[in-house]
Amino acid sequence: MKVGPGGSLKFEPETLSLPTGGKVKFVWESDGHNVSPSNGDWGHEPIEDKGFSYTTPAFQEAGAQEYVCVPHESAGMVGTIQVGSSGGSSGGGGAEEPSPEEMGVPFQAHFVGIATILMMVLSLVYTFFAVKYGESPNAKGGN
Repeated sequence: MKVGPGGSLKFEPETLSLPTGGKVKFVWESDGHNVSPSNGDWGHEPIEDKGFSYTTPAFQEAGAQEYVCVPHESAGMVGTIQVGSSGGSSGGGGAEEPSPEEMGVPFQAHFVGIATILMMVLSLVYTFFAVKYGESPNAKGGN
């Protein structure tokens, strides 16, 4: 969870779904923020600056956990952590699957995989034509 990304007065994402027992790591990306929950004592009240991070304890109760940045609440710096199954879904649920970028895999790595497969296919095609048509008619040997 980003706190003040790019110097903005917001949390990113503003709403997060989390399974019961999950934790959230808040990372400060600009100065002068805190995380103050509306209910419970899981937040980090002191004002912190860029580079600070805070991980919540595990959320054991399902439901919405709302929080604000006290100095910037009037500017709309609010967020919600949705814990457990809610929103009408009856499946196993859990958190939304993160994108490869969020997991630390740069998107360019996918192009490397695609290029590797393409080169393998082209090598097979080249080999087929080299074996089938690559022999010269005068290379038979013998009389």
